Amino acid sequence: MNLKYSKITRPIKYSLISLFGALVLACHTPEGNKQVGWDHYSQIQDTSVKKILLKAISRAGGLNKWKKLKKLTYQKHGTLFLPDGSVESANIQLHQYTFDPYFSAEITWRENNNDYRILYRSDSAQQFENGILSDKDPSQSVMSALYVIGMPFKLLDEGVKLTFLGHDTLRNGQSVDVIKASYDPINNQNHSTQEDWYYYFNRKTGDFSGALVYHPPTYAYIENITFKDDLPIRFFDHRQSFRTDAHRNIEFLRAEFYYTDYELVLAN
Repeated sequence: MNLKYSKITRPIKYSLISLFGALVLACHTPEGNKQVGWDHYSQIQDTSVKKILLKAISRAGGLNKWKKLKKLTYQKHGTLFLPDGSVESANIQLHQYTFDPYFSAEITWRENNNDYRILYRSDSAQQFENGILSDKDPSQSVMSALYVIGMPFKLLDEGVKLTFLGHDTLRNGQSVDVIKASYDPINNQNHSTQEDWYYYFNRKTGDFSGALVYHPPTYAYIENITFKDDLPIRFFDHRQSFRTDAHRNIEFLRAEFYYTDYELVLAN
């Protein structure tokens, strides 16, 4: 496993917007000038939510380090399971993101003897299969991948309505704070779907413990099991996703993910 990061001198910022499906700017903030300022939490009206996120973001490495992230590379080992426990599919994806001065992304993987490659640039989003350009638009795949890896920082994105719902206890005994996040893709181009998400944060440590979302007609409950504690930013190590009902009663393990070979470049 190769875990490494480096710091470099911060270059002069460009004013040009680097489009990320209208999601990412130079400091990897959605929609550029529409994004809330990263130095404060003034857009959060719920004081309980603000307190929880301050603790969670500090636990994840702090907002200043997230703002200084210039490059991020990692491997995502993913397996999808059927209800009987058999493997539906499995692959290892290499994710490479550059945030400053321009945003770009590249995701590559091999699955079912086919090679796939996604390229995201300021003016295009392309997906290739065995070297041939397909007609698929991979924008949402890239947005979703970055949103997942960017939690809990991404809860500061503009337009996200956050509501504190109280406390709960997860199946592993964790006592958690519950935040509901509502998204509005009609009025916010940086939102890809309209589902409500329920995020769970460990009340004692501030860890981002998991999430629940309703993808009609099923629920997905995600547990963040372990994290990388030897990096400037505390990214995922191991996650599992379960098919459940609305009360998180587990039906079966739907997916499992391991994240390895992180490489980070931070600006000074």
